[in-house]
Order: sequence, then structure tokens, then C-alpha cells
Amino acid sequence: MSFMALDPDYGTIDYPTKITFSIQDFDGKDVYNVSTMVEIYDSVTGKRVHVFPWTFRDVGDFDLYYQFPEKRGYQIVLSIANAGEKSSLYSSSIVEPSRSILNDISDCKCTRTVFNISIATTFGTIQNSLFFICIISPLTLLGIVLTKNYYKKYSKVKGRNYNVSLGICRENDKGTKIEGFGEDRKQIIKYSLTLLALAGGIVHLVVFPEHGSLHVYYSIFLLAAAGGQIAYGVLFFLVMLSKPFYEMPIEHLQVIKSTYQHNMAVNLFGFMGTAVLIGLYVYVVIYPPPLSPTNQPEEIEIAGILSKSVEVALLIGIAFIIRWDRQAFKNITMGVKHP
Repeated sequence: MSFMALDPDYGTIDYPTKITFSIQDFDGKDVYNVSTMVEIYDSVTGKRVHVFPWTFRDVGDFDLYYQFPEKRGYQIVLSIANAGEKSSLYSSSIVEPSRSILNDISDCKCTRTVFNISIATTFGTIQNSLFFICIISPLTLLGIVLTKNYYKKYSKVKGRNYNVSLGICRENDKGTKIEGFGEDRKQIIKYSLTLLALAGGIVHLVVFPEHGSLHVYYSIFLLAAAGGQIAYGVLFFLVMLSKPFYEMPIEHLQVIKSTYQHNMAVNLFGFMGTAVLIGLYVYVVIYPPPLSPTNQPEEIEIAGILSKSVEVALLIGIAFIIRWDRQAFKNITMGVKHP
């Protein structure tokens, strides 16, 4: 199995691009003592623009550097001599003629793998802009919701203060006001959880294509993470639409218990999944991730920090809701046992 990665991920024409290759067996382990040839073809004209001749390599992980001449699509062809081939053709600097069919192995006892890439100086800007938009948009929407909620509550408090000035405030107005603020805070956190979960899922959808060049399993994992976060956001939103268990009649204790358990299952799903994602990020910035073609830890980038900040906020919010619901359910059961 052959894998390839570019550094920078989106390529450039301003300076040489680092092309990293990783050749592994079907168990995901590095291979040794291989002969390789690397060709670069122009996707538009089909002409070969550069070739790295047959070279014997001690290990299947190696780097090459090439400065792409123009902004366009290219195809990189990695040829690997078959195991057991001892011919000097595959161990000396011999250049083979270009091929019209890139994966054609005629007259070559080798395996040829074709990688498609695109070199565009603006792609990095577009990618980063889209990444920030995916994070900022839900947070902006959250800010609008919080602002409206604040002014709504502020208007209620102002009206109560006016009633106090007229001498018509009841004794329990203060307690009602505090309870209202507590419930209101819980609703704000619920909105936040939905938006943060969806934002995290969108971010993973944005970044999964570039990780496919490192390893196909990375893209599969990121797609699964995105699906899990979006699923949690949708499930939690459905929970919000249903009637809270603490507002149900105390006579329906079994319904209350069932609703509480379902809510807890949804929240635990989101909590454990988010905790795993945060833990994996911490791991890969300290140690090389599994199946990494470069065998190096991931670089800490601003985009990654912002993404994990969203997930940390999501984790804290879920923990708050779990604690709140657990205390509410405990109060209900204690009220039933000790009327």
C-alpha cells in the first residue's frame, strides 16, 4: 500500500513542495529495501514534467522536493519494483520513457500508483477562510440568541422592579426571579450545546479531504467523527423539543424515569465521544499518530486550537446538563419517597 502527503497540504509554486511517500504492507507496517521511481505529469497536457529515476531505498518512507511550475492539476506516479527483483534496472539511476497510460505496467516488473493533486496559491486561503467561517458562524448565531435572551430577561426584571416601586411586589418574587434565571441559564446552555456540536461536525467535514492524502483511514475517522457530532447535535435538539421530565406530573414516575434515562444516554454519548476526540488530539500533537507517513507528531495550528476549544466548551456544557438533570431527577425521586 502506498500513501502520499504534501507539505504544505495545498501545494505552492513559490518554493519547493515537500512530497512525502510511505510504502507499507497490508498490516500497516513499513517495508524496507525497495526500489522506486517517481514521475510528475501535467494533468492538462498529459506530458511528464519531471522524473526522479529508479533509486534503491533502505526504507519505504522517504521525501522528495519539487517546485511546481504552474498552478494547475498534476498527477504523481509512484513505481515500486516487485519484491525479489534484483535487476540493476531497479537499483541504478535509470530513467524510463513516459507513458500515456499512467498505471500501465508493461515492460516493468513493478507496481504503479497514481496520485492526483492540485496546485493553487489561493486554495490555502479558501480552505482556512472556510474553516474559520464554520466555527465563527455558529458562535455568532449563539451570540445573537444569548443577546435576545438577555434583553428578554432584562425586560422582565425591569418590569418587576417597576412593580416593587409601586408596592405591589409579592414576597416570593425574588425567589421566582432567581428560579427563572436558573432555568434560563439552562436553556442558554442547551442552545449552546446544539450549536457547538454542529460546529464541531462541520469542521471535521471541512478538514477530512486533506487528511486523505496522509492515509485513507484518517478521512474515514474524520467522517465518522463529523457524523457522530452532527448526530448528537440533532438528537439533543430533539430532546429540547420534548417536554422535560421534571415538568411531568409526579404520578407518572415510570415515564419520568424513562425520559430521564433517554436524555442521559444522549448526553453520555456526546460526552464520551467529545472526550475521545479531545484526547486523541492531545495524543497526536505529542506522539506520532498511527499509520502516519511522516512518523512525526501533528503540528499545533490555530485552526486546531479553535476547533478543540469548541469541543472543550461542548464537553463542559454537557457535564453541566448531566449534573443538572441528575439533581432534578434525584429531587423528584426523593419527593416521591418522602412526600
